[in-house]
Amino acid sequence: MDSPNPRPRLLLVDDMPDNLHVLMNGLRQEYAVTAATHGDEALKLALNDPQPDLILLDIKMPGMDGYEVCRRLKAAPRGAHIPVIFVTVIDEVRDKLKGFEVGAADYITKPFDIDEVRARVRTHLELAQLRGTLETLVEQRTALLERSEEQYRVLADYSPNWEYWSAPDGRFIYVSPACEAICGYAPSDFFADAHLMERLIHPEDRATWQQHEHAARPAQNACRTEALELRLRTRAGQERWIEHVCRPVFDHAGRFLGHRGSNRDITERRLIEQERDFFLYRDPLTGYPNRTLFAKSLAHAMQQAETTQGGLALIVVNLDHFKTINESLGHHFGDQVLISVAKRLRRLLPDHTTIARIGSDEFDILLAGDTGLPAVDLLAQRIIEAIRQPIAIDGHRIVIGASIGIALYPNDAGDAETLQSSADAALHQAKAQGRGSPRFASPEMMQQARLRLTLESDLRSALEQEALELHYQPQIALSDGRLLGFEALARWTHPSRGPISPASFIPLAEQSGLIVPLGDWALRSACQQLRDWRIAGLEPRRVAVNVSTLQLYRGQLVERIQSLLAEIGLAPSLLSIEITESMMMSDPGQATRLLTQLRAAGISVSVDDFGTGYSSLAYLQQLDVCTLKIDLSFIRNMASSASSASIVKAIIALGHSLGLEVIAEGVEDPAQVRTLRGLGCDAIQGYLVSKPLPAHAATEFLRQYQPRQFGDGNNALASDRFRQ
Repeated sequence: MDSPNPRPRLLLVDDMPDNLHVLMNGLRQEYAVTAATHGDEALKLALNDPQPDLILLDIKMPGMDGYEVCRRLKAAPRGAHIPVIFVTVIDEVRDKLKGFEVGAADYITKPFDIDEVRARVRTHLELAQLRGTLETLVEQRTALLERSEEQYRVLADYSPNWEYWSAPDGRFIYVSPACEAICGYAPSDFFADAHLMERLIHPEDRATWQQHEHAARPAQNACRTEALELRLRTRAGQERWIEHVCRPVFDHAGRFLGHRGSNRDITERRLIEQERDFFLYRDPLTGYPNRTLFAKSLAHAMQQAETTQGGLALIVVNLDHFKTINESLGHHFGDQVLISVAKRLRRLLPDHTTIARIGSDEFDILLAGDTGLPAVDLLAQRIIEAIRQPIAIDGHRIVIGASIGIALYPNDAGDAETLQSSADAALHQAKAQGRGSPRFASPEMMQQARLRLTLESDLRSALEQEALELHYQPQIALSDGRLLGFEALARWTHPSRGPISPASFIPLAEQSGLIVPLGDWALRSACQQLRDWRIAGLEPRRVAVNVSTLQLYRGQLVERIQSLLAEIGLAPSLLSIEITESMMMSDPGQATRLLTQLRAAGISVSVDDFGTGYSSLAYLQQLDVCTLKIDLSFIRNMASSASSASIVKAIIALGHSLGLEVIAEGVEDPAQVRTLRGLGCDAIQGYLVSKPLPAHAATEFLRQYQPRQFGDGNNALASDRFRQ
């Protein structure tokens, strides 16, 4: 029968009997001692029952040395827990480190003191016992946790909600089967991809979900438990609503164990709520906001405008004589007219614009942001023209007009009610003065709108009659004074008002949509002029033509240019396309693709007004451009502004580091040329060389020009009229 408190068992391993004898005599009174004289025997005794509680092991033995015995012992599951103390004459540090690497707990150096041996054996037995106690506690705790997890798993597996448990690092430990019914993905999909849940969240709700998850972290707020409603995109591409709850989990010692969460499918409830809200806040015929919802939208927009110091415009559109359609053709036809008008407004207006149907024949439009007169008056005119187009319904051709009243915040009113009243009053004046036109609440605004609308009509006529012309401004190399080419610039001489500044008619063309035909005309005219110069034996290196944002992004630009060059018979290298830096930054990805296509077609590309668009060096490196043009505002202020001079210097250095040509615009005096030459600028363009010249004068310039150095006081051309 075993003793209730058996003595600890020691295994002594040494190939020298004298050493074994000394150790056995010194330890047998306290411990049950077994001995072995070689490695194989030691391993057999250590791994069979009864196992020793501690081993005293010699290192230098014939056959298998102590290091190998210890390594094999620790590699065996039954031997990994047995402490090993090396008893050896070896005292080198590297040899001791080797022993610790294979699993030794301690070293006793021969010749040893038996009292030291007893003390070390006692210490390591106590440590082993303590470790065993801790391991038992861990096993017990683990068993309890596993039972708790199993209980949770049983409950979660049968729950209609999608339950989950994630580790502190975000990996999923448990996902209930209900997830597949809600999102289409099985639990195994979440185990394989810790980021799957984030990708399922609808893009518009993802930021809110991330904030909610961040708030649930223990370092932030361990008690954050409120529910969050958000949308998912299922595996089948459907949209579902869930109610999401997430809570941090801690053990009894306060250590963070991860998160437990629950997702409840609330799609049906949300659909019912949306249907209820639709009838409360939407016009059932068009689906647009009704008067109640629009009033809330207007109040909210005005609060935002007040905070951002921005503006907004309220446009009230009333269909002329709509009552006649209902009375003569019936309400069915009237409804179809309203639906058609609603669709036309949606196609015409920007996506973010709020459109509401306020009454039977009235639509209110809210434009937030940059809503100054130049945008609103032309937009109002386009709305009238779009509505005026015939509508075909059941074989009937219906034509209806519209009147418009416009009020601007903060010019015309400081609150929503007054703004609505001002727009309604403007609409009343528009209808009283003959209908079919827009009217502003402010008389001054109305006068400006009339002038602009007249100017737009005149510009449209000028384009149709090809009454505009291109002027050409030379670009000169600073190194040797040779002519590099021209920039083609549109000019308009109004039949009654005289010359119209490009600063006036170019923005007007952009806002009215005329910039595309204007740009196409400029490209064709410049190419035709290049052809005429070639025929006359006058061939500049290139002509640069400005391209608008609409031209660049509406599609087929490269194909249209290639077709034009082939038709006229010009090499692509003679044409350069200029785009502004701000245009380039409005859609960097699209700009990169288009510029790469232009360069692949052999057409050079210049970045105009550089320094004003805040493009980064990293982005500029990706663009396939040839030339940077320094904005004239920096050139003009170089002498008086240290910051402008620094910007010019930095742009030149940046351009050269990327292998680009750098041209300075707006050069007007020799001092600027000397500064630019000192900074290494490649070329100049400005009134010091020549003003923009009409085609016949540019032709004479080509005939007369001889290369010369600018900035040294000897700048006379054959005639000074080129600079006047």
